[in-house]
Amino acid sequence: MLRAAALFALSALAALVVACGGSAAAGGADPASAVPPDAMFYSEVVIHPSGDVRAGALAAAGKVLRTDDPSAKLHELVDKALAEEGSALDWDHDIEPWLGDRAGIWFSSRVDGEGDPGGSAIIATTDPDAALDAFHKASAGEKLTSRTYHDASYEVDKDGVATGIVDDFLVAGPEPEFKRTVDAVGGDSLAEADRYRQAVDRLDDSRLAHFYVDLKRVTDLIRRQQPENTPLDGLESALPFATLPPIVGSFTADGDRLAIDVSTEGIDSRAFGSLGGFRGTTSLIKDLPGDSWAAFGAVKYGEQLKALLGQYAGLFGGVAARQQLLQQYGIDLDQDVLSWIGDVAFFVRGDSLATLGGGAVIQVTDSEKAAKGFGKLAGLLQAAGGVRVEPVAIRGAKTAFAIRDRSMAQPIIMALSDERVVITYGRDAAEQALSPSSKLGDAALYDEAKSALDGIDPGLLVSVPAFMKLVDASGPADAEFQRARPYLDAYEVLALGYDDKHVRLAAGLK
Repeated sequence: MLRAAALFALSALAALVVACGGSAAAGGADPASAVPPDAMFYSEVVIHPSGDVRAGALAAAGKVLRTDDPSAKLHELVDKALAEEGSALDWDHDIEPWLGDRAGIWFSSRVDGEGDPGGSAIIATTDPDAALDAFHKASAGEKLTSRTYHDASYEVDKDGVATGIVDDFLVAGPEPEFKRTVDAVGGDSLAEADRYRQAVDRLDDSRLAHFYVDLKRVTDLIRRQQPENTPLDGLESALPFATLPPIVGSFTADGDRLAIDVSTEGIDSRAFGSLGGFRGTTSLIKDLPGDSWAAFGAVKYGEQLKALLGQYAGLFGGVAARQQLLQQYGIDLDQDVLSWIGDVAFFVRGDSLATLGGGAVIQVTDSEKAAKGFGKLAGLLQAAGGVRVEPVAIRGAKTAFAIRDRSMAQPIIMALSDERVVITYGRDAAEQALSPSSKLGDAALYDEAKSALDGIDPGLLVSVPAFMKLVDASGPADAEFQRARPYLDAYEVLALGYDDKHVRLAAGLK
């Protein structure tokens, strides 16, 4: 069947075959020209890239699919997917001949009876009649009702999904959204909206796909979805979404990496500060133990937590919790904890369950407050947590405690120095966190992550081979993972980084 879900899947298949062919002879129409200007979300994929973009896509596909002929392999995967869905369509014969250069999908903030937003898939065509023939072949045996709206003829199935040709596009979606697509082609469209054009103009011209999110519309949807008189009512005033510009991002690929870039231009980072947003990369990551295979860091984390707790304290009982900590345990959350926490970094090391370790490294911004608060935290764990906290000697620490449990092979260590507090699983992890014998910033993994991010210092990095080694050491994986394993082996590192204009997520290829 080729109702809305199947046509939406067809758009996804188009994304999978971005590297399959050269530029189409026609079908270069912009799908955004058929999208209403107030769309909440829009995403677009390039089906027929050309030049360096196509070469890069082919190189990436070859590595991920582990083949010297990625085009043939992609065709094979698409045909297999169609067969598994029971489709009568053949990619080479029924779809590729009419497929244009680009396909898109959009969603509105209107929701149906089940609470799902409405939207439509829009596929540029080089031959509208052939596109309709493919639809009719796939939907043979279904009861369809023929209708018209303005100059567009379309057919509606029993679920209310409309499919038809609008201008040079094959369009499918719930009938209300189909009609709005027709209106967009004949009038105002997203492609002509200043908010969309200005945002997309910031993206990389070599992109294979991009997306656009109108945060004002997202806020409208959230507001309508929430029942009245609930604790979530306060979110409307707390969330900054309604005053933010649209968010746009792009997807690129070449023989070295796959990358998603989200543009933050025009967005004041302070607006996201209270939400733990992207405010830069901490140098603590470079100082983590050199054998770490995963790491994540956040700058000025104490300030972020304080702002977050202040903004949402009334929603989830935060005020009462602060009062209880102060009255029962003598801990002032702001002064004894948050006031001395600077940057924070987390790390993981070890290649088996027996050697697995890691923890958190917290930058101390006020050593006196840290020493006072550290002692109170240890007391709190013993008094309220019901665990045994023992003083221990840790190299590089002024004060340290061990928390032991029979279910854990190693103790949890809390250690304080003049510059850092570390909380780790395992004694060796604590000593390496305080005084590493080698540093992550000097390791090959860090260089690989920075290269994948095109020179941006990573705020998060994961060695894929190290993760896979840990999975193998943990015992037999399930069938789904085993099927994905050959493709995962193509990746070297996953990395996330931010600068003053972008948030970038990249996967480095071997």
